[in-house]
Amino acid sequence: MRHDVGTMARMIKRYANRKLYDTHDSHYATLERLAELIRAGEDLKVVENDTGKDITATTMALIIFEEEKRAPRLQIEGLRRVIRSGLPV
Repeated sequence: MRHDVGTMARMIKRYANRKLYDTHDSHYATLERLAELIRAGEDLKVVENDTGKDITATTMALIIFEEEKRAPRLQIEGLRRVIRSGLPV
C-alpha cells in the first residue's frame, strides 16, 4: 500500500523492549519487514512509544547495517564520503 502525498506515514512504535509495533497492521514487525515496506513504497515513521521521539532515521540506518552484515553491497568510498562530510543534526 503506497501512501499518496498529504497522507500520513505508517506509524511504527518502538517499545522499551526494542520491539517494533506496526500500528497499521496491529502486530509486531521486524527490521526486515520494515525494509520490505519501504521497498514497496510505504512511507514509515518510527517513534519511541514512551517519549514520542522520532527515530525513523536511526531505524533506517539499522536496516542498512543489518543488510550490509548479510550481504555487503555499499561502496566503502561512498560511506567514507558520508562520514567525512558530516551529517546535519
